[in-house]
Amino acid sequence: MDNYLTIIKKYLEGELSNSEKETLQQWIVKNPENEMLFKREVENWHSDKEGLQADSEKAYKRFIDTIDHKRTKINSLKPWFRVASYAAVLAGVLFGVYYYTKPDISVIKTNPNIVEVSIKQEDKIKISQADGTITYMDFDDKEDLVNASGAIIGKKSQDRLIIQSVDKTKAEFLEISIPKGKIFQLSLSDGTKVWLNAASTLKFPQHFGSSDKNRTVHLEGEAFFDVTTNKEQPFIVKTGEIDVQVLGTQFNVSSYTEDATIKTTLVEGSVAVNSPNDHANKLELSPTYQAVYTKDLRHLNKKKVNTALYTSWMYRKMMIQNESFAEVIKRLERTYDVEIISTNESLNNTRFTGEFDIENVRQILSVFSETIDFTYEMNQNKILIHSND
Repeated sequence: MDNYLTIIKKYLEGELSNSEKETLQQWIVKNPENEMLFKREVENWHSDKEGLQADSEKAYKRFIDTIDHKRTKINSLKPWFRVASYAAVLAGVLFGVYYYTKPDISVIKTNPNIVEVSIKQEDKIKISQADGTITYMDFDDKEDLVNASGAIIGKKSQDRLIIQSVDKTKAEFLEISIPKGKIFQLSLSDGTKVWLNAASTLKFPQHFGSSDKNRTVHLEGEAFFDVTTNKEQPFIVKTGEIDVQVLGTQFNVSSYTEDATIKTTLVEGSVAVNSPNDHANKLELSPTYQAVYTKDLRHLNKKKVNTALYTSWMYRKMMIQNESFAEVIKRLERTYDVEIISTNESLNNTRFTGEFDIENVRQILSVFSETIDFTYEMNQNKILIHSND
């Protein structure tokens, strides 16, 4: 840790070599904690040197852009035959950066006399409170989340929200929804950290009472959880079809309505996965194992996996392993907030393996088209892929 603090300081003072910059970038994107540490050091350095509040997000973006400009390249995909179907390797690794929109916030309340509606609400974070208050918050907005009486219930810090713990006899639930094309960080009242993927919704209590048997949250979509240990209160993630129970651990749950499976991937610690309607249908996972619940069969099984494949979305990477293009389409739609219609059956059935770290869907489609010849039309957020047969 001290070594990287030294490297960050050298970077801020303009004394870092190109190779050291690349090393620093690799460390920063390794996990969100490193990224937050980098941003905090940027803020502290500017405050100490200049007495100013620095925009650490812009500083982070500038740093990543500088490195990526030197390294970005696209290599052709190379297909090969496997079991009467094609597979392809994405040989090029493309580097990208986070993107944000201008600050804006509006609140809608059930009181008909208090209504403020902003445009493009579908591109904002939607937060629903127990009293019916709905808040639409922009991603880089710095205004705090308040309830109907004006009390702060969440501290906004750039691209994350920290829920404030309150002392109440009855827990009031909050529900946060993330639009397509976005990722958001959330800290629950017990200190548990949650990274919400695009098109995901999490329902959770504003605070976890000491008398509560469990700490229960409800998930639709995908999220990575870093759970604060509390042996007296197990943490439970409910998806509607399976429950994931933990004491303190790091794991990813993917439970999109349109997917045929629900996947729980364990990075650290241990979890128990079960179907609430069939208690005999239960699995316990150890690190690097994944539980897969098949919805139509109502069956759980587990397998050993590379966890990076299922957590890379947190770093705005897209890692693909032996997936058909039809499966990739779903991820592209959620990640880039687009609608993709493909009439190219050959392409749809082609399986791919590789990695992208970029935020331009056109460039991604160009890489795929170099492997399997196809053309496409893009009209705003709608993409139609044709066959060249």
